[in-house]
Amino acid sequence: MMEFKVIYQKVAPIVHRTRKDYYIQLWEQEDWDQEGMLVLSQLLESCPGIEHNDGELFRFFKTKFRNYVLDMLRKQESDKRKLNRQNYEEVSDVAHKLYVREMAMADQIILRDMLAQYRKQLTLEKQDQFDRLMGGETFRGKKEMLRDLKSYLKDFG
Repeated sequence: MMEFKVIYQKVAPIVHRTRKDYYIQLWEQEDWDQEGMLVLSQLLESCPGIEHNDGELFRFFKTKFRNYVLDMLRKQESDKRKLNRQNYEEVSDVAHKLYVREMAMADQIILRDMLAQYRKQLTLEKQDQFDRLMGGETFRGKKEMLRDLKSYLKDFG
């Protein structure tokens, strides 16, 4: 089998072209190369001998890598939509968090976990109200739930 680096150099232009076509948050050049190597490694495992046929190698790698990148984009956009559905907060209440464009991934994970724990301890009726709150709907008891949630999340900030 050919050396992995030599094979990757053949498909690296596909990775770089894909990088110009798509934007994934927080991915830099090294991240793109690393993900490209990961996809190439998986391709070489699943299709032994493909490294000897450049035409198939390019075609298969381009398809597999672009599909991988599109999956990452879908995940990125899904995360954005989840954040957009969260309840409204006054800017003055969260001004100390505005130094970054979005919440750090670690903060998002902690917040999601805390919200899941909060939801778990609610009654079924309150869970339905909580889901409506996260969806941006209005309902009777919304202000009370927001106050309760705010006190529950006081240690998050």
